[in-house]
Amino acid sequence: MAVSKDEILAVLDRCCREFTFPMLDNGYVYLAATRMTAFRSDDGWALVIEVFGFSPRAGLPDTFIYTFGSQIRNRKAADDFVTPEAHAQYLESHQPQQSATPSPWRRHG
Repeated sequence: MAVSKDEILAVLDRCCREFTFPMLDNGYVYLAATRMTAFRSDDGWALVIEVFGFSPRAGLPDTFIYTFGSQIRNRKAADDFVTPEAHAQYLESHQPQQSATPSPWRRHG
């Protein structure tokens, strides 16, 4: 079953509403470059956005990599968050999209 552009855009719109989509007009980072890489097949999709800039507060360059997709792996663990609630919010806003057709690249069971 093919993934429609409307399904992909719905995920990205939800990420914007939940502030997990990159903010390119961030006042704390002077934007230097961005790059977006996209992939789509009948089984799934993936989008990577790389944002590079300079943080005057830290006095250092900043690189952020945002990943979106239908079958994301290696999510952050609970130990990466300050509170269990913060981890729960992360998991809620990073729900995997279910496909009606199982992917041959994904373990099921």
